[in-house]
Amino acid sequence: MKTTLLSVISLFLFAFTCSGDKKENLESQANEAIDEVVGKSADEFNGKLDQLLTLEMASEISGYAAAEAEKDYNQVLKSPVTHSVSYQWEKGRNKQIKNPINGKMMDIPAKDFIQLSWVKNTNLKEFKFNYHTPTTEELANADKAMNEKANEMQQQGKVNATQAEMAKGMASEMAKGLSFDEIKGVGEYAVWNNKHKELIVFYKGIQFQITAELSDDEKINKQKSIETSKLIINKL
Repeated sequence: MKTTLLSVISLFLFAFTCSGDKKENLESQANEAIDEVVGKSADEFNGKLDQLLTLEMASEISGYAAAEAEKDYNQVLKSPVTHSVSYQWEKGRNKQIKNPINGKMMDIPAKDFIQLSWVKNTNLKEFKFNYHTPTTEELANADKAMNEKANEMQQQGKVNATQAEMAKGMASEMAKGLSFDEIKGVGEYAVWNNKHKELIVFYKGIQFQITAELSDDEKINKQKSIETSKLIINKL
């Protein structure tokens, strides 16, 4: 570990003797140091996400019979950060999506499900940076960086003109409508992704994401995501 428990205690004691911004900064450093000392490793759950979110837990939250569930453990990509586990039920629900051809809305069958994904190690400072509502300036900078990279790759012959044009503006398009609301009382810090309807949680040096689609009502899905997260936190 980079930080010993003794140094953490010393940092806290020093913080309490200070005042104002200096104290707040030192307390923040101490909290991050504690995350390193007592935090868990996401590696413990590599290939074992179904031990963090079990069928029984998903059945309890959804109110559906465990015997009727379909389990999907996705490990398509090599990195364990991209792995996910979900439990799905066929309940005859439909949802509306935009037809990519004509742009019209259409109904498609949708299974009810609860999913755990993106389990990884991080710290609170990084977590808050990654999951905050982007500012106008940040969006402009992202666009600029993407455009410069696309032009560079085109000059190097790695992409053609059409591909370069498709890449330009991609950053702002991905961030369009992206916003996060803090959810109090869940882990050490948690946010609700208003665009993708997902709950992202930070606890003991680990972040994880919960997606619950059990209704057409976002409030219900958000509450079910919170309930699921609290069950997972009890296991960490």
